[in-house]
Amino acid sequence: MLFTEFEKYIKDRRGALHVGAHVGKERMWYIEQGFTKVIWFEPNEELFSILEYNIKCLVNHKAFNVGVHDTLKNAQLHIASNKGQSSSILELGTHKIHHPKIHYLYNKNIDLIRMDTFFQNTSNKIDDFNFLNIDVQGVELNVIKSFGYLINKLDYIYTEVNEEHLYQECCLIGEIDAYLKAFDFERVATHMTQYKWGDAFYVKKNLL
Repeated sequence: MLFTEFEKYIKDRRGALHVGAHVGKERMWYIEQGFTKVIWFEPNEELFSILEYNIKCLVNHKAFNVGVHDTLKNAQLHIASNKGQSSSILELGTHKIHHPKIHYLYNKNIDLIRMDTFFQNTSNKIDDFNFLNIDVQGVELNVIKSFGYLINKLDYIYTEVNEEHLYQECCLIGEIDAYLKAFDFERVATHMTQYKWGDAFYVKKNLL
């Protein structure tokens, strides 16, 4: 997480939704920040087994072996050579220029689900969650769109963003800005790397 000054903006901590969990390295951060529960989504079954082990002793932490997307129900996940951190359902774009040592090793079939469908079909309640964390290598806007009208239930969105097409046909930060603006979110912080990717933090305007 490139941004660390969440205390300046977060006034109400309920639960957190983490899409693109990897192995759950942020788990202690959520506890330290006072989030009451966390749901993790990780479609790579190899990483998912590690994630489950890492959170097994944490109260109110649940993990689901599924990805999130607004239109696709399944896809090929391209597994990246940097311990899966750059894995994506999209082909590499300028990522190959900025990070020439990273490449795809093989593909995995994964299942994908809309977030509004997830909450319709489980006992989890969207009202228990107001913080969304997204790290999905280029399909961040697809994750956001998958909430449908439930996006109005969130107060804070922290997401990886791209200034250019590091992944082919990936969403760009301006597209995320435009979509979230319609739901009264404002980008309050942006931390970009020299490689044209970074993190952005959005907050509901009524909380600023």
